[in-house]
Amino acid sequence: MRPSFNKKEITFVICFCRYLTEKNKLNKNLPISSMKIIEVEYANTKLKIAADFRRGKEDSLVFIHGLGCSKDAFLHAFNFSFFNDFSILTFDLVGFGDSTKAEEFSYSIEDHAEVCKLVIDKLSLNNIHIVGHSMGGAVALLLIEKLRQRVKSFISLEGNLVGEDCYISRKAAEVSFDEFKSIFEKIKENNKNSPWYNMLCKTMPLAFYKSSCSLVEYSDSNELLRKFLELKIKKAYIFGEKNAKMPVLEKIEDKVKVFSISKSGHFMMLDNPEEFYRKLFEIIVLN
Repeated sequence: MRPSFNKKEITFVICFCRYLTEKNKLNKNLPISSMKIIEVEYANTKLKIAADFRRGKEDSLVFIHGLGCSKDAFLHAFNFSFFNDFSILTFDLVGFGDSTKAEEFSYSIEDHAEVCKLVIDKLSLNNIHIVGHSMGGAVALLLIEKLRQRVKSFISLEGNLVGEDCYISRKAAEVSFDEFKSIFEKIKENNKNSPWYNMLCKTMPLAFYKSSCSLVEYSDSNELLRKFLELKIKKAYIFGEKNAKMPVLEKIEDKVKVFSISKSGHFMMLDNPEEFYRKLFEIIVLN
């Protein structure tokens, strides 16, 4: 008797075969995507959000970058064929990268999440897998509450969950904005050899400062940890091998699937993109 397969099983087999037969190493060319400026309005402020986007089939991958970063943190996301069927969206949060630098925006984690939802709504994305890095992990947890059933999974990339996750953000939040301006220049100077540097140079100091203040407040409250652990959707936490002693790992490793990326630190998706994106695929499709 010939076996029958439903649509979900067929999709799984196709994706799994792609995974097994993937032979291409990282494509050194620019991501195969279209540059977009997505215009939205929030709190009576018109915003232009810089994005890289590729329309796929039913499932969508949405990447949210961290503090002082940009969509360039995920520039390799478009280069692996096992994600060919996915819509992929990377974009710059307000005040970061090439998006609007708005003096009047609050830069709270909550408002970042609201703008993210507007962007996702504008593109009519569903069946969403959200990947949040560092501060982007905190933004993602609030965004998931707004998108509800549209989200299928969440992968935190050393995303903020507890107070100990705040280092540079806490240093920023402890001083006035005027004092922070000189600190920000030192942060850039100290990271000239880091993948973070070019993204920092496109960051509005006020956005960094106000986002830091909000991020520290959320992280210290333990609300982010609670939200993460209580998620009913598929979830996972990924960290760079060099950060294996982070205090937060002891609080989540018995409750959440935790994965390490070798030869990498906080920017695991840039330090070791091939291993990172393969692991991301495994978590989303195979696990």
